[in-house]
Amino acid sequence: MLVGGVGFVVDAGVLMFLIRLGQVSRIGARIPSFLIAVTVTWWLHRTFTFKGKGRAAPSLSEWGHFVLANALGNAFKLGVYWALIGLLGWEPLPALGVASIAAAAVNYGMSARWVFR
Repeated sequence: MLVGGVGFVVDAGVLMFLIRLGQVSRIGARIPSFLIAVTVTWWLHRTFTFKGKGRAAPSLSEWGHFVLANALGNAFKLGVYWALIGLLGWEPLPALGVASIAAAAVNYGMSARWVFR
């Protein structure tokens, strides 16, 4: 849960930075914010949550598996995010919060069962 919280803060921080200061669209900003947040959470999970599991050293392959595993939950997360801002007119930050909570179980489950076993 802590790693997910850190990931959310990174994701939200990058998202808002890109939207407000980088003038990137609210949808377009999700790609870089996701990639940065998923890299941070991969490292934290590898270092703390799943310490001693998986490969001996961090690898691009493991990171790729983590990204792929989280893509399912994050595709759902993006759909929820889009629906909340595009259909219901929510602001980006609360929409991201609700979408993140909705996808957390999928992301953790795939990490535990496939990436860090």
